[in-house]
Amino acid sequence: MTDLHLPMVTDETTWADPDVAVEPLQLPRLGREDWLADRPSAFATDHDDLRLVVTTNRGYSRCGTEADFDDRALLAHVPMGYTDLSVLEKRAVVASGRVVRLWPGPRAQAYALTTAGADGRPLPGPTAGLLWHALQSAVRWSALLGARPLLVTTTRSTRAWH
Repeated sequence: MTDLHLPMVTDETTWADPDVAVEPLQLPRLGREDWLADRPSAFATDHDDLRLVVTTNRGYSRCGTEADFDDRALLAHVPMGYTDLSVLEKRAVVASGRVVRLWPGPRAQAYALTTAGADGRPLPGPTAGLLWHALQSAVRWSALLGARPLLVTTTRSTRAWH
């Protein structure tokens, strides 16, 4: 497969590289055990929709829809307690120095990098004002991290969660 030419990436670009495997991460559950149990992991690449993910300082949810993360669902499933809760939209998964999957989406003010630490909690990385800049940073960081995947995300909402 040809490599993705990062400076040519726009918010409408779609990409999938089947030659790169994403290491499955053992993430602690964020919320009740049955909540989103049948949905893809936050770092999964084998789906076209369900690109929203919730993060707190405790970890990542599985992927879901806007309805999965409305106020009623969040209050019912995600424990509160001295943290911020963010609803993120996955735009890309990067691993082993390569863009594994890229989804199209609306232009955003900022694109952020995040990965999970050894304990499964979010480790935020740098932000960028252009998608391809964020992808370039993610490729460089992931080359250092090996198979540990990084997400490139945009923030849909953030709120105090206590």
